Amino acid sequence: MRIRMQKATCAAGLDVPRWDIAIVGDILDERGRQGVSFAAANARQTAILKYLPDELQIDINGDRVSAEQIENYMLDNRGRRMVLETTTLGFVEVFLCCRAAKENGFGDVSLIYVEPGGYARPRRSQVLHKRAFELSGRVLGYRSFPWAARRLDDAREQFVVFFLGYEERRLERAMEDLQIRGERCYLVFGVPAFRAGWEMDAFANNIRVIRDRNMRCPIRFCGAENPASAYEGLVEVQQAVGKDADLFVAPVGTKPHGIGAALFAAENHEVGILYDHPARTAGRTADTHNWHLFTAIF
Repeated sequence: MRIRMQKATCAAGLDVPRWDIAIVGDILDERGRQGVSFAAANARQTAILKYLPDELQIDINGDRVSAEQIENYMLDNRGRRMVLETTTLGFVEVFLCCRAAKENGFGDVSLIYVEPGGYARPRRSQVLHKRAFELSGRVLGYRSFPWAARRLDDAREQFVVFFLGYEERRLERAMEDLQIRGERCYLVFGVPAFRAGWEMDAFANNIRVIRDRNMRCPIRFCGAENPASAYEGLVEVQQAVGKDADLFVAPVGTKPHGIGAALFAAENHEVGILYDHPARTAGRTADTHNWHLFTAIF
């Protein structure tokens, strides 16, 4: 797989093809509104997709079907050019679409992502907890979903790659609920960050969990905006742990890291995914920053 990447300070700076269909998610903030508007303006039709973790279903334009039916949707649209608006789509939707597109013979899939200009912080945190963020509300917890249901088992040698962001509770809950061994983890931080200095928030917020759990494990870095680097890093880890070990990926960091993880798992069916299904908070970011157009070539 190859991943081509474009970056611009605004949508007009991207070299954009004409797509047949744009798949978008719920609009929660200004960058989501702009991303959806841009995708829809450059596609002949638009579909709204949402994964429903409690029901293991997807909602496509108001129709609810089992999540596996995304295969049929992609089959019906085979041969058409498709773009995923990943600013609004969640990780599971991106993974399901990428895997189904690859399995149904799509030559490529485009993915739009709009960086935030800033992140929302709770008012009570302005003085006492300057590194606190309000990015997620209810978090369902680490539950399996279609095409990603592999079980952690101490009887086998297993390794987990965590892509980390600002929300340390997501790492802590995984270590607690899934009883993951700290020495069998790889931790990945987004460096360089979207904006200079933002990586310090991720370091500071996760360091307590790393220390309390005595996680003496490799730490890796790849650009927060770079899905190709995330994908290539997973290839390197896969080679390092060997064919006799199971590999899991936990994409709880940036969306571009999640895109890289989704594409890697779409191509490597034996890889497990650990995901906690957070309900993203409306108004979680402010303004927009750089625009990205990624093209995954299968």
